[in-house]
Amino acid sequence: MRQQLTPSAAFSILAGLLAWPADAALESGVYQTLPGATVEERLDQTPNGSRVVPFRATLTFDLTANPSSLTALIPNAVLEGGDPFPLTVRSSFGGQFMDGTYSFTGDYLRDIHPAGSQYEFDWRFSASADGRMVWNGTTYWTGGHIWLVTISNITLVPQARLSIARAGTASIQITWATNFSDHVLEYSTSLAAAGWSSVTNAGTTVGDRRSVTVDTDASQRFYRLRKP
Repeated sequence: MRQQLTPSAAFSILAGLLAWPADAALESGVYQTLPGATVEERLDQTPNGSRVVPFRATLTFDLTANPSSLTALIPNAVLEGGDPFPLTVRSSFGGQFMDGTYSFTGDYLRDIHPAGSQYEFDWRFSASADGRMVWNGTTYWTGGHIWLVTISNITLVPQARLSIARAGTASIQITWATNFSDHVLEYSTSLAAAGWSSVTNAGTTVGDRRSVTVDTDASQRFYRLRKP
């Protein structure tokens, strides 16, 4: 994508879905489920009582907020045995347990019914023994019948996402999650496969964000993260 900063200077940031690092820990940033993920929906209004349905989600965590927050974009959410539909889910509360697990809770349908829906979620995110970030939890109805969606050990993959902001009249600051501290920041004046160069400016780390400040001395420049 291209972000216009001034009439004479345009900079772009590129990011892609990358493999999770070893010994993963949840950090602020964007994560995605892997293809093929499923959840189990149970409800007492269907002949068999349960069904397994495909499940995809893009999750954005802000662990610096108070309380920590989660926004989940689910293109194939389910409700009461109906057809899949797109849904945005936002947490009302988030926090971390002593073992490092993060928990997020809230109203599953708040974006559709701001006054409240009695459909709640309790989702937890933790590192597995093999270094994966996994998602467990339930989404459920608190009224008079059974409706429950169980999420079991769904793998989450962090997305390399660069953020860009002005750092002065002639410089910008580029930041990304420390999950990708083993990646190299590169730049180019075009999107051609050849011609990418490493950014050699010294970087700093604050919390779970890595940052580099660069001069805006080119009319157009693209940036990307690449694992050597």
